[in-house]
Amino acid sequence: MSVDTVSLTGWGRTAPTTALRFRPRTYEEAAATVLGCGPRGSIARGLGRTHGDAAQNAGGSVLDMTALDRVRTIDAAAGLVVCDAGTTLHRLREVMLPLGWFPPVVPGGRYVTVGGAIGSDGHGDNHRAAGSFSRHVTEFTLLTADGEVRTVRPGTPLFDATAGGLGLTGVILSATLRFRPVTTALMSVDTERAAGLDDLLGRMARGHRPYEYARIDLTARGRATGRGVLVRADHVPVQALPGHARHAAPALGPAR
Repeated sequence: MSVDTVSLTGWGRTAPTTALRFRPRTYEEAAATVLGCGPRGSIARGLGRTHGDAAQNAGGSVLDMTALDRVRTIDAAAGLVVCDAGTTLHRLREVMLPLGWFPPVVPGGRYVTVGGAIGSDGHGDNHRAAGSFSRHVTEFTLLTADGEVRTVRPGTPLFDATAGGLGLTGVILSATLRFRPVTTALMSVDTERAAGLDDLLGRMARGHRPYEYARIDLTARGRATGRGVLVRADHVPVQALPGHARHAAPALGPAR
């Protein structure tokens, strides 16, 4: 395990704080760090892509979980994967897409860790259809302040407190995720311009695509208030591809 003193920020690069960073490579090293963290405590950190600068602990210790990044087991028939909390969504996509499975929720960037996605309960552009990240977690293991490792499942108070709890209940060590089936790696994307807020909301109400988001022009005034661009998308089924392209589905490339 490596240890150093670093200045940390979130993705916005604001309000830096200095902390002692531990980089455990085993669950046992993570537990030892938590038990010996001192009065300022410790908090887990992934790749630092949060907008809220949450994974900081001025004057205390921070567990950099990115070395715990193993994909441990895959159930290719059910779309279930067990992985360490430091595994990125990018890595999971590399592994699972060639098997016909896609992450059910992808936040604004693929370079986020599974532990961070649970701790912030991240959402993607399919939030209305799929909900947030924790909805697709079947269980996770949580290292609590007393050094115990607990298996936590949906429907329990500890699960509800940890999903979106920003690491305050403990350190997520691993998680079991349920992926969604796809037959290709391609997306069908439509872009529409809405003249105003009523037009935009009407288009969204009439739409049935799983992925959709709108970018609103906040400078518009009068009848144009709320005008924006609506983007919708869905996964392309293999039968929608021309014959010569079907052999390439799902066409991300081999898992490494």
